[in-house]
Amino acid sequence: MYRTKLHIGFRTFKTALAVTLALLTAHFMNSNMPIFSAIGAISAMSRAPGDSLTACKNQLIATVCGCAIGYLFAIIFPIMSSFIIGIGIIIVIIIGNKLKIYISIPLSCIVFVGICFYDAGTPLSYALSRFFDTSIGLVVALLINLFIKPYNNRRRISNMLIHFVQVLPEYIDERVINLHYPDLTRLEHSLKMLDVEIDLFEKQKFPINPIRHEVSVYLRGCKQLAQRIYDELKAICLMDSTGSISKEYYELMKINHLCTKEPKNFCDENKTESDIVLCYHVKNIIDAYNYLQTMNQAPDEEIIEDLPVYHQKNK
Repeated sequence: MYRTKLHIGFRTFKTALAVTLALLTAHFMNSNMPIFSAIGAISAMSRAPGDSLTACKNQLIATVCGCAIGYLFAIIFPIMSSFIIGIGIIIVIIIGNKLKIYISIPLSCIVFVGICFYDAGTPLSYALSRFFDTSIGLVVALLINLFIKPYNNRRRISNMLIHFVQVLPEYIDERVINLHYPDLTRLEHSLKMLDVEIDLFEKQKFPINPIRHEVSVYLRGCKQLAQRIYDELKAICLMDSTGSISKEYYELMKINHLCTKEPKNFCDENKTESDIVLCYHVKNIIDAYNYLQTMNQAPDEEIIEDLPVYHQKNK
């Protein structure tokens, strides 16, 4: 019998906390539609604080857009029909696309329709209330994301590099020892995800890190080494002839735990062109692998001191 492991991430907890505090704040402010505060809190709770700030900006623009167009329609058309509201939705979406707030367009439409159907007061008061309610949720979510364990993917990047290194032996075994051509799709996907995470690390403003730029340079260097390993592995997977490894390079692979098996034949005598090409690429893989291992295991402070950008900055 299999049991599903229930995992509640910290972002889930922060989203629930943001919605709870937003609703409590809206209730304290005597809001008559606290649901918009909850919507704002959910919308602004992104993975990184920088993303939350962008989401807040887009949601505020979307709310203003929906309020403004809804207010104008309420003045121009005292009696709303389904056709008129449909035309308004088209206008809201067009303006949202022009403003490039694509993900926030649904909120604009919700606010617009809410104003069109509101008949318990003036459209202006309702529009201002919806803007205020949504702003409560956005601000609460942003503050929580900024000050309660802000997202930091530095460790995640390091773990991804470690995983990349750990799966290498199975590819080396398959290509160099078994003389088969493995599918490198998984490794290629890992490198793409690594790029995404490093991009995110570079864009983060919180938590404040005085050497973030230097660490970013270092992480890019690690990624380039991983990319080089992949390129060398891909090169030997594109060879017309498999070739055979030499005893010397096999021992190097074994020392570095890059293989788990022993080949049937070595090419120490009467090397063919394929043997030479294979050994050349394997040597490059070993060199890049050793350097990547050293960089990824060292503390940031030790690595940063060896970077040219660090010395230029401190001259």
